[in-house]
Amino acid sequence: MICSKILIAYDESEIASRALEKTAEIAKTDAAIEVDIIHIIDVPIISGIDQFVAKSIADNFNNHGKEVLAKAMDYMKSFPNRCETFLVEGKAAPNIILNHCKEHNCDLIIMGSRGLSGIKELLGSVSHTVIQQSTVPVLIVK
Repeated sequence: MICSKILIAYDESEIASRALEKTAEIAKTDAAIEVDIIHIIDVPIISGIDQFVAKSIADNFNNHGKEVLAKAMDYMKSFPNRCETFLVEGKAAPNIILNHCKEHNCDLIIMGSRGLSGIKELLGSVSHTVIQQSTVPVLIVK
């Protein structure tokens, strides 16, 4: 068995959709492989706005995140693997991914790449940070 539990970081982008397809391709090789799908939301903090408005903004982010995960689950439901979704709020996406991997005993991370250039590449992307800090294999899908 290539792995027993896959963590996929999914954000509904085209690259993330290809990563989801690759996850399903690997998972279907063995029905015992479990899949965790994580979607991270970063609710902006806007000072000086009404609490009702702030809650409404946060609710919209959460509802959209649930829709994103529902689409991923719809794709995965044709496979026999156990699949679970996680909606997590936070600003440090690489840390959230790595912590989830450790806490849930995932032994493979699959995520999409992003073609960053210039100053953004020097600062590092989420996928680059995960690759550098992960203790388990990371499959980057282009």
